[in-house]
Parts: sequence; C-alpha cells; structure tokens
Amino acid sequence: MAPDLIDEPSSPACLAHEADDAYMGFAPKAEIAAFLRDIDRRDAGSIRKMLPRIRDDVLHRELSARLRALESAKSGT
Repeated sequence: MAPDLIDEPSSPACLAHEADDAYMGFAPKAEIAAFLRDIDRRDAGSIRKMLPRIRDDVLHRELSARLRALESAKSGT
C-alpha cells in the first residue's frame, strides 16, 4: 500500500481513564463522603442504588458486605 493511502486514526486514543469519575457515571467524592457520613442510617435500598456508582474496589466490597448484612438481618438468616 502506498504511504499516502495508509489509514490514519480518525480520533485520538481513548483517554477515558483520565476522565472525572462523575463524567464516567460514578459518584463524585463529595457525594460519596456525604453518603458515608450517614451510613448508619442508610437502608439496603439506598446502598443498592449507590453501589453501581462506586468506582473504588475496596469501598465497593465494604458496601456490598454491609448490604448483605442488612439483607441477612432483615430475612432473619
């Protein structure tokens, strides 16, 4: 193929890993901080809604464990 016919990329390399968490659909740090300040008053439903918006793996695991504990206590198991 002739050098002048080589396809050039039509867009720059993906920089999604550098995008702000909120832009990517995750909760911003201020929202997470407010959520965690009131964590003792959160019910299973509010934790379930927040989980998909948590980007941090450790925090996601901790909230998942808390959700399981709440659901287990509610079901009596």
